[in-house]
Amino acid sequence: MVVARNRTWRPNCRPYSPLPGGRTKPSPTRRHSRAISVFGRIMRSSVLAILTLLPKSAVCGVPDVTNSFYVPQRGSVGTPIEGTSALTLFRTCPNNDALTGPALNARIKVVIRDVNGVGIPDIAAADICILLNGGTPAQGFSGVGADSIIANAAFNTDPACPDVRCIPADAPTDANGVTYITFTGATPGSPGIGTRDPNRKWGHYDSELPVFAMGFKLVGRLTTASPNGTYILRIKNLDTMEGLGIDLDEGEAVTTADFTAVARGIGVSGPISYWLDFNSDGMVSSLDFNLVVGHLNHDCDTPNNP
Repeated sequence: MVVARNRTWRPNCRPYSPLPGGRTKPSPTRRHSRAISVFGRIMRSSVLAILTLLPKSAVCGVPDVTNSFYVPQRGSVGTPIEGTSALTLFRTCPNNDALTGPALNARIKVVIRDVNGVGIPDIAAADICILLNGGTPAQGFSGVGADSIIANAAFNTDPACPDVRCIPADAPTDANGVTYITFTGATPGSPGIGTRDPNRKWGHYDSELPVFAMGFKLVGRLTTASPNGTYILRIKNLDTMEGLGIDLDEGEAVTTADFTAVARGIGVSGPISYWLDFNSDGMVSSLDFNLVVGHLNHDCDTPNNP
């Protein structure tokens, strides 16, 4: 008689399997599982490698329009003048020669933050713009930029004027998400300090020059401490009267029409008095007249070419 021997049950014993060697999965299934595991590791490594190759602006935070803003400034970057005092120099000429001396650093400070209020660094300068359509709807231009700023070669051919659509930031955002757009042009290595850019020329004015960052429209503050929505960017232009229609070579020039408008507007409150008040002191005066006289006959190649 054969007596069965009692065996002690061990919890770590391999369960019974009819497969050779006690395997619980047939070889094809095991190979398939290993292949999936290896593929997953390869995919994770590939994604990490791609992320390291992307520009920093592509993987940084998303701008939040309630926490981001722009502010009018002039003067030094370290001790800037903000608010209404800065606006006295927010003017230009179609030759981009009106911003000289103290006006050279007329600019906006741009602050870009995420939903947590944290500054977003390393956003490329080209991704931050004062956006222009280039011309008017009557001239066939459209878009979400300023639509009565004239900055095109299609209707301003003699002299030829540059096509301007984006007035970019001076530099990428810093560690705090801050950069500047200096109107006359950027100085490499010195954000907020102006150097004349010969390709940054435009005529006329607009009730709003919209500021965009990574496709998000920003709102203005009169000062850094002001609430959002207290300021809209406007830049006055010594070219005020012509160039909005389809006639060639009437835009981007300071002409006798502009001279006459200022001369007749001295001491008068009219529909365009705001735009003729080039020094933004609240009235059209001989000071504004002197400014337009000093730039009479300026256009895209006079006095500076380019």
